[in-house]
Amino acid sequence: MAAAAVAMCGLQGCGRPRHFDGKTGVQHDYCGRTHAQQALSAQGVELQPPHGACHICALDGCDDPVYFDGDVVHDYCSKSHAALALELGQRTESNRTRQNTSTRENRCALPGCSAKRHTDETGWCHDFCSRKHVKQAEDMGLRAPQPGDAAVVERTWRGRAGEPAYTISQLTNAHPKYAGLKEQFAASWVHDGVRPTVVRIFQVRNPEEVFGRYSEYTDRLGAESNEVRRFHGTSMRCNFAIDVAARPCHDPECAVCTICATSFRLTHAGGSQRTTAFVALGGGLRYGRGLYFSKISSKSNDYAAESERDLHGSRYRVMFLCKVQQGKAFTTAEDTLTEAQVQSITSRQYHSVIGLDSHSGGRLNHEETVIYNESAAIPSYLFVYKLP
Repeated sequence: MAAAAVAMCGLQGCGRPRHFDGKTGVQHDYCGRTHAQQALSAQGVELQPPHGACHICALDGCDDPVYFDGDVVHDYCSKSHAALALELGQRTESNRTRQNTSTRENRCALPGCSAKRHTDETGWCHDFCSRKHVKQAEDMGLRAPQPGDAAVVERTWRGRAGEPAYTISQLTNAHPKYAGLKEQFAASWVHDGVRPTVVRIFQVRNPEEVFGRYSEYTDRLGAESNEVRRFHGTSMRCNFAIDVAARPCHDPECAVCTICATSFRLTHAGGSQRTTAFVALGGGLRYGRGLYFSKISSKSNDYAAESERDLHGSRYRVMFLCKVQQGKAFTTAEDTLTEAQVQSITSRQYHSVIGLDSHSGGRLNHEETVIYNESAAIPSYLFVYKLP
């Protein structure tokens, strides 16, 4: 049997075979990026930055784009993931790696640095390899890692200066809650079409006073306490979470960063473009001025449009998963309630309203939960997901 012909590089005069990506099964048109650039430049076309399935970080479970320094397309999104792949046996070590003996436990805490942490003359092992990296971490708003973070937390940001202390941590897929959270997001996406891909999950550690307020509210409910986990889509002014190099911003109009810092505020209820447009059509807030959540992630996605960012040709959004204290809930089959009706309901010692979907005898396409006390909800996790 004759051997199959080898496809050659599309640049005229090159005798090398086209690059074949064994991981994805994609055969490219050229032998490498340099020849692709030369061929496209001759046609007046600019070569795009790395994108698509063949330029996803090679670490199992990571869906971030690979790191591109303007010249070299790397196999991983960061040095830390390249090092982790080595530790997990997913790649063999390079000469450069063999020259560095750091492990995940004693590696500099600055993301992307593979150097060992500095050990001073007293034997104390610091969190970073140098003062320079300490300063860089501070400029990025990063907190030094805590005991136990090594395998389950990629990096942690401190809260806004001058506001109650909180942290938000990017979890690795080795975190014990990562798989369950990702499954909850996917399983509750019920709208038609291809589901989005969760690319990152962040854990929000609320300011002490915010968590204390929620705990006190729960205690007051006593036997009527009914805590659930619900999704919440909202707007964003900055690029935090979608761009891993960005830190939480200080813009009071950035809903994502403000919710992380101070939790939910009724004064901001109904501020999204979707809700504003609904009000302009005469609809008002569906169940009065409250804080809206859903157990359906794809419903909350409808309210996350103003968090959408385009990165490397793909569209990303963010969404919260929150602890919501429903308390004694009033269920309704109606698709709207007036403010007067809501006030009547809450005056009868109901703490929340649940709009039923059509499967439960209601008029909504998907169930919605509304609370009327700011202390009845706190953000727990923030998802970054890539739209199909």
